[in-house]
Amino acid sequence: MTEKTLLDYWLVLYRRKVAIFIVTISAMLTALILSKTLQPVYEGKAVFFVPKDPDITTFFTPPGVTTGRSPLAPNASEDPNAPYIGILKSKAMTNLIQKEFPHKTNMDLAVTDVDFTLTDEYMIEIYVRDKNPFFAASIANAYVKYFRQLMDDYSLKSQLRRQTTMEDEIARNQKSLSEAREKLSDFQKEHGTANLEEEIKQLISMKSNFESQLKTHQVEYAENKNKILATKRKLKDENRAFNISDLVITSPMLEKLKAQLSDLDSKMAALSVEIKEPHPEYKILKKNYEEIKRNIDKEIESIIKSKIKTPDTFYENLRRQVINLYVEKERIAADINGTKKALKALEDRIQEIPELKRQLDILVIEVDRYKKLVDTLVVNLEEVKSQTKRPPEVAVQIEEATPPSRPSFPIWWLNMIIAAMVGFVGGIFYSFFLDYLQGARVGMVYRLVKAVESTKDET
Repeated sequence: MTEKTLLDYWLVLYRRKVAIFIVTISAMLTALILSKTLQPVYEGKAVFFVPKDPDITTFFTPPGVTTGRSPLAPNASEDPNAPYIGILKSKAMTNLIQKEFPHKTNMDLAVTDVDFTLTDEYMIEIYVRDKNPFFAASIANAYVKYFRQLMDDYSLKSQLRRQTTMEDEIARNQKSLSEAREKLSDFQKEHGTANLEEEIKQLISMKSNFESQLKTHQVEYAENKNKILATKRKLKDENRAFNISDLVITSPMLEKLKAQLSDLDSKMAALSVEIKEPHPEYKILKKNYEEIKRNIDKEIESIIKSKIKTPDTFYENLRRQVINLYVEKERIAADINGTKKALKALEDRIQEIPELKRQLDILVIEVDRYKKLVDTLVVNLEEVKSQTKRPPEVAVQIEEATPPSRPSFPIWWLNMIIAAMVGFVGGIFYSFFLDYLQGARVGMVYRLVKAVESTKDET
C-alpha cells in the first residue's frame, strides 16, 4: 500500500464534509442545551492592597517633628505580598468566612470557589463564585474585612504585651526613683548639702575673716605680754618691797571660770561655722559667755579687795593694771584657741566638700536619670494606649465587590464557540477514522480475493 499524501488527506476530509458538519453542529447544540439547563454561577470580585509604608501616626509628637499625610501605595514587589495571600488562604480566614456564610464548606472556600491573584500592578484580587450573586459579592468583601480584623488582632496582641511590659517598667523605675530621692534627701540632711556652691563661698570668706582675727589676737597677745613686762618693771621700781611674783592674781574659782570662758569661746566659733547665721543655740552660748565674763570680773574684784593695801596709790594702780593685763591675756589666749579651733573646723569642712559634692552629684544624676526614664516610659505608654484604640490602615480596598448582573458560568456563546472548535476537530478525527476503517475493509477483501485466486491456480 502506497503512503498517503496531503492531497489524499484533503480528499478524505472533502468526502466526509457532511459527517464533519454533523459532528460540529451536534457539539454546538449539546453545549447550548447544557448551558441553558445548568444553574448559573456568579462571580464577585474585590480588589485591595497592603500599604508599603506602615501606618505611623503619633499622638505625642516630640518637639521639632511635624506630622503629615503621605500617599499610600502598595509594595512594588511580589515577595512582600506573598505572606498576605497566604493569610487569605489560611485556615483561620476560612473558618471566619465559613462561620458567616455556613452554606459554603471549607473545601469550597479553600479549593473550588475562591481564587486570589496578584496583578502586575501589585493589587490583590479576590474572586468568589456562588450561585447567588449577593453571596458572591458579600463573601469577596468579607475576605477584605476579615483580613483587616486578623491583621489588627495580631498587632493588638503585640501592643497589649508592649503595654503590660511598659506598665511593669514604669512601676519598677518609679520605685527606683523614690529610693534615689530618699537617698538624696537623707544625704542632704546628714551632711547639710543644700547648696554646696554657696556654702563653700561662705566658708572661704569665713576662713579669711578668722585668719584675720587670729592675726589680730596674736598681735594683741604680744602687745599684752609687752605691757605686762613694762608694768611689772614700773611696779618693781615703785616699790622694791612688793614683787609681782608675790601677787595673788588667781584662785580656783577664777581658773574654773577662765576654762569655761575658753570652752564657750571655742564652741561659739565652731557653731558660727555650721549655722551661718544667728541661731537660738548660738544666742544661749553668747549669753552664757557674757555671764561668765561678769563672774570673772567679780572674782577679780574680790581678789583685789581681799588684799590689804593702800587704796588710790600709784603702786595700787600699777598692781591693778598688772592683774587686768593678766586677765586680758587669758581672754586673748582663749580667743586665739577658739579661733584656731574654728579655723580647723572650717578647713575640715572645706576639704570635705569636694567629696560631698561628688557624692551629691552622683545621687542627683541618679535621680535625674530615673526621672527622665519614667517620663519617657509614661509618654510611650500613653502613645501605646492611644495606638491601641486606633485601628491601623492595613488594607486599602480599591474595588468593592458588587452583586454581578450576569453569571460568570455558563456563558452559552463561549461554550458554543468552544464546542464548535472541539466538534470540528472531532469531526476531522472521525473522518480519518472512517477512512481508516474503509481502507482496512478494502485491504481485507483484496487479500481474500488473492487467496481464492491462488487456490484455483493450484488446483
